[in-house]
Amino acid sequence: MNKQGYLHELEKALKSAGVSDCADIIEEYGEHFDMKLQDGYGEEEIAARLAPPKEIAEQFSEIKPTGMKSGSKIISAIGLSFADILIFPFFIMLYGFVVVLAAVTISCLVAGVFATVGIQAITGGGVVLLPDMPYICALLLGISLLALAVLAAFGTEYCRLYVTQMLKVYLRWHKNMWGKSTGLPPMSGYPTINPKKRRIMRQFTLIALAVFAVSFIAGFASMMIAAGAPEFWHIWGWFE
Repeated sequence: MNKQGYLHELEKALKSAGVSDCADIIEEYGEHFDMKLQDGYGEEEIAARLAPPKEIAEQFSEIKPTGMKSGSKIISAIGLSFADILIFPFFIMLYGFVVVLAAVTISCLVAGVFATVGIQAITGGGVVLLPDMPYICALLLGISLLALAVLAAFGTEYCRLYVTQMLKVYLRWHKNMWGKSTGLPPMSGYPTINPKKRRIMRQFTLIALAVFAVSFIAGFASMMIAAGAPEFWHIWGWFE
């Protein structure tokens, strides 16, 4: 049985058993298939390793009438509340780091475009965004900044995916502790990325890294040659 057939049978079994949150359960098992496919397993092999759809539906249908005792619910609610107070600020901080990486990406992109097209110094209200320098130096600097923007963009996307996956894992644990979901397949701590997208991201990251290294070294050397001294920033008075 392939992925589509297994999920179809599971959906039918869940609906027949009157299980609520059927769509969420189907989504979880679909992600499990995607995760195992990336590890090199075939769809038929993954389906064979999972429990039969009817058995899974019976497990979820048994959860609904039993539930948790009121005392256990109170204890779980208190414990989860303390965990949420500690964990959710941590996730806010991680998403804040993703926002910072996105800001770095935009800054490098803007500065790289300005330097590449020859706008070497922009002054507004006495603030100089890019110092004066020979155009060939500015061009090499602009190329390195554009390559750095690409690296920062992919770094931002990777961080976003990992933080989102960590949040999903925590919410799964949250549901299990509250007794709302049991019998779900294990959730990986690594995000599920389409193999084609992952291959493209890896290739562009390597290309951008190589371009950044070459252009940065060439730009630094060209600035020293143009200024006639290793400390070119002093010769051109950048920090005066």
